[in-house]
Parts: sequence; structure tokens; C-alpha cells
Amino acid sequence: MQFDHISPTHRGPNTVHMSRVKIARMVVGAGHSKVLDLPAGSGALTHLLGESGVHVVPADLNPDRFIVARPACVYADMNAILPFEDNTFDAMVCIEGIEHIENPHLLAREANRILKKQGMLYISTPNILSIRSRLSTVLRGYPVDFHYMRDMNPSTGVERPIDHINPIGFLELRYVLTQYGFDVRPPHTNRFQKKHSLFYRFLRLLMAFRGKRAASKDPHIAVVRRMLLSDEVLFGEALILEAVKTKEYGTTRAMAMERAGETRSGMAGC
Repeated sequence: MQFDHISPTHRGPNTVHMSRVKIARMVVGAGHSKVLDLPAGSGALTHLLGESGVHVVPADLNPDRFIVARPACVYADMNAILPFEDNTFDAMVCIEGIEHIENPHLLAREANRILKKQGMLYISTPNILSIRSRLSTVLRGYPVDFHYMRDMNPSTGVERPIDHINPIGFLELRYVLTQYGFDVRPPHTNRFQKKHSLFYRFLRLLMAFRGKRAASKDPHIAVVRRMLLSDEVLFGEALILEAVKTKEYGTTRAMAMERAGETRSGMAGC
């Protein structure tokens, strides 16, 4: 089987697969019995987990792209209420998906709802807080993997939608997940870039002197600062986070559907 990318904006075909392999090993090692793969894309992660005996439910906005024979891919829109009942899964994997959606907060709430207590959420996304990506923002005006956020159709000259619409860094993603009942563990990455560069190490040394006062006064800030200064964040190409559901956010599927209906009604009346 020939699998495609989740996003065509990635330059190297193997880098996203590195994240898949890394997360697949984490999922298998944790012994999860029922896992949601969203977005499933053409099914590369589903195939990896299925070969290891994991019960996987693949879901995607475009199920027609899914090429794995079994199981069937479920239609699911990450910008909407997910089509799964409360407390269904032991784990949910979202590889290179959260930067494609309008509302990461909604996805975090839905992940909390469909996961069982102590369920795990695994997310990978371009690491916009790496030193390399920060330098790109300073010098070019955009983080790595986001470019000018403009794509023109060469045959018509009309601007078309892009895939990467929501660059989200470690700090924001950690905040979003903790707001909705998750405890975020230390970050991982698919691979390191420029880790041994003398210039990059010098920049890291400068960063280490910033924020020490705030961290010394608040142990919670100290924990976040340690993660922010980790090799995984400063030198990692992709950010890989694992978060455990430690408490119920309190939203059921019925409540979420009702809230979504009220939102649509309110928009219609504007």
C-alpha cells in the first residue's frame, strides 16, 4: 500500500512517518485496547497499530482517501462534534491535524468527552517554538511549515484554501489541554534539528537566563519553563505531546450537540 501525507506542505515524506512510528510505539507500549485515529488520512497509522494488534477506529473528514481494507473509516469533522459516544476510547491520536482546524478548544473538549478516565491523547504538530522556527519567524515573518499562508491556483489565478491555518505552539497547546481536564506530560519529537549547532546552543544559553525569576516564585511556571527549554521543544522538528485525562470536563454528547445547535441558531439570527 502507498500511503500519502496528512498535509502536502511537508517537504520530506519521511518526517511525518517518523511521528507516526514514534506515537505508534507509545500507543502499543501503553497497552491501549481501543484507539481513535483522527485524522486517519490514507490509513498509515491505522495500519501500523493494526499490525500490532491494537483495536483502531479510523476517522477522517475525507474517508474516501482511506486505503486500508479494514476497519472502515468513519466520517468525522474535527471542527464539529465528533460522532462517538462519551467515554468510548482508551486513547486518541491526532497526527498533524490540530494545525488544520479552526478551534483547538473544541477538539480538546471533544477528546475529553470521548476518552475514558485516564485515557491518553497523543498529538503531533509542527513545532513552531523550535529555535529554527523562531528564527524563521524573525527573518521571514512566518514559522517553519506555514510559509506565507497563501496558495494560488496556477491555472485560474484564484486563491485557494490552504491546509495549515492554525500554527499552535507548545505553550498554547499545553494551556488548551489543561483547561479541559488533561495533564500534559513532557514533550517528545520525531527528530532533532541543529541540536549540535554552536550558534543554536548559544541561543539556547541566552534563553536559559530569561524567566528565571518568575520560575523561582511559582513551581507551576517552573515546570512549564523546563518543558519550554527542553531539547524536544528547542530542537525538535515536530512537537509530540501526550496528555492524560485526569478529570471529566463535564460535557456530554447531548450537551455538546445542544450547544452546537444553539450556536448555529445564533449565527443564523445575526
